[in-house]
Amino acid sequence: MNVKWTQDLSVDVKEVDAQHKELFRRINRFDSAMKKGRAKEEILGLMEFLEEYAVIHFRTEELYMLKYNYPKYRFHKSKHEWFKREFSSIWTKLEKVGPTPEVIILSNSLLITWFCNHIRTTDTAFGSYLKPKLERT
Repeated sequence: MNVKWTQDLSVDVKEVDAQHKELFRRINRFDSAMKKGRAKEEILGLMEFLEEYAVIHFRTEELYMLKYNYPKYRFHKSKHEWFKREFSSIWTKLEKVGPTPEVIILSNSLLITWFCNHIRTTDTAFGSYLKPKLERT
């Protein structure tokens, strides 16, 4: 399933939006590979990207939350921690059994379902809180 970046997904923080757009580009690249029967060749690169992306991206968001005293920081951070646990579980399966259809489906589902929902709900709520604070600085 191809995912499209739309302005309603913006959190109005240039750095965070740029990271989200790169994530969407990677999701779509993986989706394209799946449609061409090349998911096995692409999954390792995707997982390596996600391992680094999650650390950098979540840290970026969390630093903004702390800097601007976001009242739902703990809740938002708990969502990030949940993703990291799920990702770690999929990564472990990939290392044990290789790029099986199950691993590919799990990784695709985690990416599309979790990230799209997370951005659309949790991140945009944070963006709404942050926007007036950033406009004042």
